Amino acid sequence: MSVFHLKYRPAKISELDLVEVANTLRNFLRSNDIPQSFLFSGPKGSGKTSAARILARAINCEDRKDGEPCNQCENCQEILKGGSIDILEMDAASNRGIEDVRNLKDKAYLSPSKLKFKVFIIDEVHMMTKEAFNALLKLIEEPPKHTIFILCTTDVSKIPDTVMSRLVKVDFRKGDKEALRNSLQKIIKGEKINIDDKTIDYILDKSDGSFRNLQKNFNELVLSFGENITFDDVIGFYINKSGDYNEEELEKDLLAGKTKNILEKLEKMSNDGIDFVSLRQKFLEYFMNKLLLVFEVGSGKKSELNLVQLEEWISLLIRAAKQEKETEIDQLPLELAVIDFINKNKGFFAKQIEEKSDSEVEKIEKIIKTLKPKKDENKEVEDEVLVKKIDENNSLILEVTGIDLDKIIQSWGNILLAIKPINHSVEAFLRAAKPIKFVDRKLILEVFYPFHKDRLEEPKNKKIVEAGLFQVLGVELIFDCVLGKSRKAPLIIQNDTPVESVSEQLVEKNDKKEDLYDVAKDIFG
Repeated sequence: MSVFHLKYRPAKISELDLVEVANTLRNFLRSNDIPQSFLFSGPKGSGKTSAARILARAINCEDRKDGEPCNQCENCQEILKGGSIDILEMDAASNRGIEDVRNLKDKAYLSPSKLKFKVFIIDEVHMMTKEAFNALLKLIEEPPKHTIFILCTTDVSKIPDTVMSRLVKVDFRKGDKEALRNSLQKIIKGEKINIDDKTIDYILDKSDGSFRNLQKNFNELVLSFGENITFDDVIGFYINKSGDYNEEELEKDLLAGKTKNILEKLEKMSNDGIDFVSLRQKFLEYFMNKLLLVFEVGSGKKSELNLVQLEEWISLLIRAAKQEKETEIDQLPLELAVIDFINKNKGFFAKQIEEKSDSEVEKIEKIIKTLKPKKDENKEVEDEVLVKKIDENNSLILEVTGIDLDKIIQSWGNILLAIKPINHSVEAFLRAAKPIKFVDRKLILEVFYPFHKDRLEEPKNKKIVEAGLFQVLGVELIFDCVLGKSRKAPLIIQNDTPVESVSEQLVEKNDKKEDLYDVAKDIFG
């Protein structure tokens, strides 16, 4: 069986997968003044090299009609067979130095041996060194009349402006679904493959807009399953190709900072023979979509990774793509990306784990759920805790029985002991506070610093205080803080366990210190 991406490679301009590219090249060829230096720019697998070869034939065709090469004349046949020494293809990724360009320059100034034009197709031109670009610039500024240069790149940003200004740019793009479908249908029809539309759509979605990827993957499917391909066959094929470690699982593991877990999965996939290029590409597409969702582009669930982290992770995946060409250990670039990302964000992940696994709110809820008094089914009304009362304005209010300010003051030390395991900072703030009023289930605390008041009134900290009150007093109370006008003597704490009176130390020191920083330092150490 032939290799599909070679067997079904476009041979004419009208066969190019991208219609706009075909129209642009046809317009150039219809004119009497064809540019001598082109830049074909676009993603991998978008048809740049195929278009360059068609252009090389069309320029030299002896019977060109409406811009199309005939592919029948002697010149076309010689180029198609790859036997023409006037058509030179060079890979700048491996021939990127100034000496390579000098050799090319020597050949450019020689007259064509047979064809009308010498055509130089330079692939991955962005890989050239600065010195090589400078040498190339002199050549394309004043090219010999018998030469045509077609430079191809996937990264136009790396082409120097001085070179760019001398080139006619032709933009290639990823294939849309219609263009990809047309490309695939040529193979399906040519190979007489039985496959339904649902399965075709799934294959198109997995191509990443690359015509070459589409053709290669379909080639593997036909080799694996023959002329009859089902949807289940295709699903199994892509799972085996990119592994069953999906994007959502990776995202959760990254958020949890589970370096070991991720590396173990990647190593297992390597042992199973997974294609890490496809896997990395799958991850890249997923997190790119998550990045777009930050700006309300697209639809779906937003990532818990923030914008900076998404940018970092995507950059590391792009780096991995470049490293894939430099190592024979397939999984290594992706593993390095994982290690670097989690190491850079250790603090964030540690905080996430702490908040999710044992948050203060969860502690509070556990305490309330555990300690909440059980109802006595034999009593019609729980009048020992709350009673109904009509005030002087005939308004119905709730009054707590058995609890008064004196009892709260007497229990204050035990309340602090209950709060300390939940949050020692809140307990420290309360040591510098004083219960001064209790009415209608509301406790009023006097505090002496705005900083203390602000912190105690934060919703999270209020829950902590109210949980401590509930644990000791057995009644759900609420509290508010008021700022004291002067620093009165602190509350003398009485409880079953001796506790050092931090508040006494604060009052004594605050006679000498007015700075809020010093006060905070006294509390937190």
